[in-house]
Amino acid sequence: MVVWSVRGDVAKTLVKAVTRLVSEARVHVNDEGIHVRAVDPANVAMVIVNLPRESCEGFAPPENGNLTIGLDFARVEDYLKSAKKKDTAIFRVVHDENKLAIKVGNIEYSLSLIDPSSIRIEPGIPELELPAKVVLDGKQFKDAINTVDKVGDHVTLMTDENGFYMYTQGDVDSIKFHMGEMELIEFNKEKAKSMFSLEYLKELTKILGPGDIVTVKLGDNYPVWLTFDVADGMLKVEYILAPRIEET
Repeated sequence: MVVWSVRGDVAKTLVKAVTRLVSEARVHVNDEGIHVRAVDPANVAMVIVNLPRESCEGFAPPENGNLTIGLDFARVEDYLKSAKKKDTAIFRVVHDENKLAIKVGNIEYSLSLIDPSSIRIEPGIPELELPAKVVLDGKQFKDAINTVDKVGDHVTLMTDENGFYMYTQGDVDSIKFHMGEMELIEFNKEKAKSMFSLEYLKELTKILGPGDIVTVKLGDNYPVWLTFDVADGMLKVEYILAPRIEET
């Protein structure tokens, strides 16, 4: 029997990270931990989630070393709504019943697994040469996205030797966010500039909480690669978002 248990907030964040883009996905379990990768139906964004074995309170891996299951993440998210940070969420794959049992406190849920072959196959992780790298506080990044969203539908992310910028132009108003080198956790001063959908970025940043760290990797009119270290660094979530190319 494959079993893993994690802190309540870690479980909730993992599931929420996936449901920002898809409702169903494949879950891969091996000796190293739990891994999920999926692309949204519009092929605009990819999510990559890794829960290392070391972040689990308990972990019994598959006997043959690897297990792939299909999971309705939207239903799991609904079941975990009441889970608190101090709670332990226990997950058990019940093979003979083709179900996943989830226990949080005194409540145990049981939901049917999905045939993995019926779920869209995850594409490979792209190899991208993104020269600019910025590391900043997750709350500041989330707040900035929510602020620029008040003006436009798209946001330009940009870096130069003076720092990291977000700006957007609406029909009447414009807004700009800037953080200099001294305000950033890490900054390599490379130049890059791309435009992205605020609708997507707002969804992706919903998983960010206090103390989380965001790494932004950018190129010129290339996808942005966002890495979120969340839940006290116990969970790593990556999003790759395609750019909106400006018409010339």
